[in-house]
Amino acid sequence: MGVFAIFDGHCGNQASRYAAEKIPLHLEVALSEGIEQRDSHFFTKTQALEEALSKAFANTDNSFCNLCTTDGRNWECGSTALVALVIDDDLVVANLGDCRGVICGSSIQSDDLCESSVHSELNGWMSLVEGDEQGWKINRDNANCFWKDVVDIHSPLREDEKLRIEKANGWVTVEQDVCIGQLKRLDLYDEDVMDILKRCFSDRLDDKSKNSVAPGRLLEVGRVCGELAVSRALGDRDFKSSFNPPSSLDFDCTDNNKHQDSLCWKGPDFLPYYTQQGHNSCFYGDLVSAEPEIQTLKVGRKGVFDEFLLLACDGLWDVMEVDDAVRVARGLLFEKHWTARKAAARLAELAIQLGSSDNITVILIRFFRV
Repeated sequence: MGVFAIFDGHCGNQASRYAAEKIPLHLEVALSEGIEQRDSHFFTKTQALEEALSKAFANTDNSFCNLCTTDGRNWECGSTALVALVIDDDLVVANLGDCRGVICGSSIQSDDLCESSVHSELNGWMSLVEGDEQGWKINRDNANCFWKDVVDIHSPLREDEKLRIEKANGWVTVEQDVCIGQLKRLDLYDEDVMDILKRCFSDRLDDKSKNSVAPGRLLEVGRVCGELAVSRALGDRDFKSSFNPPSSLDFDCTDNNKHQDSLCWKGPDFLPYYTQQGHNSCFYGDLVSAEPEIQTLKVGRKGVFDEFLLLACDGLWDVMEVDDAVRVARGLLFEKHWTARKAAARLAELAIQLGSSDNITVILIRFFRV
């Protein structure tokens, strides 16, 4: 079994440090319970793994939020969480927040794989072309390279997340900024930086959806009630119903019975309620959720080789598209024959040279067939 995780804290490092220490312990307990339930024929193997991850997240969040106000503490911090669990040929990925993960592999018989739905754009798999007019070589040995996002990030601007927040009587604000600072931090003497910039301002220029990290772009950041830039996280107790007092009778929580199944609670004083006309300072359910989204995949499939998993926090993805990260990682692993650790360090270095000003954590896991 392998467990790989990234915790990216905000408003302090207590939540991320706590999660790094406690989630493995909670996961071990939950896995033991899951094995017992599986032996009782209640769960399949993958269901047991998913349930264990969900329990580990919930228990960690609950214990940390309670810790935030004990013994004189007044912690207001939180943390994103991305945890990948590998057991045999099962890969289970659980996520809260804006870290991202991508799995990549190559195959010779791509048509056969697509027919069996192993690699299909309908299943989220994307294909990298072998090269382009600028001469960038992507694949080797006549192989076809595929990659797939294994994480759906939790932004307040994501339609379903925004709807959930608004249903809880919250709101989402949008900030816009031009990334001029990124331009100033670029290292134009790095060949990989120049290759990525050429792609940003050439083949992607007409497709704004593929040019979301170009230096000088207009950046949009959504915030939960004008504060948090992620809609799901560990901690952030001020945004969760179980850790705040119920509202007093001075607040109207009926709202035509729309929220009758949710606990009505008084929001924290620091939120800018004045920006929302007639807001009563109470909410229904969680504004920031600790329920992870989980994806399960198979690794080590027949006919697939050069397979790896790339996990990183937003410090990398703010300045690098997924296909560029895959290109760089593949080149370092399979052309230069670097170790996964060294290649991950290079990706983090490259993010800095592309102008990232955020903290950067990168984990690269290479899979070998036995």
